[in-house]
Amino acid sequence: GYHGAQISHIIDEAGVARGTFYLHFRSKEEIFKELLKEVVEELKERIRVIDPSGDPIQQITENIARVVEFALEERELARIVLQRNSDPRLFSATDRFFDEVAAMIEGSIKKGVAMGVLRECDTEITARSILGAVKETIRWLLDKEDIDTFRIARELVEFGMRGLRRDAQGGGNHEGSGAL
Repeated sequence: GYHGAQISHIIDEAGVARGTFYLHFRSKEEIFKELLKEVVEELKERIRVIDPSGDPIQQITENIARVVEFALEERELARIVLQRNSDPRLFSATDRFFDEVAAMIEGSIKKGVAMGVLRECDTEITARSILGAVKETIRWLLDKEDIDTFRIARELVEFGMRGLRRDAQGGGNHEGSGAL
């Protein structure tokens, strides 16, 4: 993990001299922040803009599957990014990272609302809820093998779109339903 990493281990793994390392980075915190930037760029490359002529639910499912797939390809990096750090410098860096991811999700939700596919909602709360579900699911999957990422993504989308209700309508607060 991050806290166990030492500069000497990093330069040994990278096969570079200590001086070369310090030409590019002042600390392991800088490496961590650079890694987060690269992860955001990779996610942006993997996530596709929703095509209005296609099935948006299918496209959202495929986007989530690509995100889960990326996390599983980079399990150690995912563990580092998902762990809650006590170091305030890293805490703020991971918060900024997740703010960017939430903004990407929120943008997709706004497009879905504009297209008439998704209902009006508080897009920020909804984006954070989706992000939380995806993060926790990825954290759970990191120690598992033989994962069907599309099935995982489909379940996340189904839950996000319909909740746990039996009826086809999904969602909504009905009197006597026990909803909060």
